[in-house]
Amino acid sequence: MFRLRAPYPAMTTTILLPSPLFGDNRSLRVSINRMRAMDGTLYTYVKKKGGTKQFSWRFELSRDKALEMEAFLKVFFDGKVQVVDHNDESWVGYIRNNPFELNTVGRAKGWPGGESMNIEIQFEEV
Repeated sequence: MFRLRAPYPAMTTTILLPSPLFGDNRSLRVSINRMRAMDGTLYTYVKKKGGTKQFSWRFELSRDKALEMEAFLKVFFDGKVQVVDHNDESWVGYIRNNPFELNTVGRAKGWPGGESMNIEIQFEEV
């Protein structure tokens, strides 16, 4: 189970989502600088940007749940959000992708609304 709660710290609204599809990723915010010495030797430097983490999750939702998610994102897009992920880890940060794309992937198997939709959420921890 995946939970999004907003606005942080009051958290008056919660949306429950199924676990994300395989392939969710977690990464540090870094930049890589490449420099060459006068003799042609290549040096690379990795610079961490504040030690924050970025996450990317892809969900497959029913049409009704996708519309609920769209309404949640419209209201709380620019505010702090608490995420409790499928590993029961809690993160506080901002949702970063803009615009949000809801893609229809096919017929839903037993879900209300009759359609299955995909959405990807990019999240940055503060």
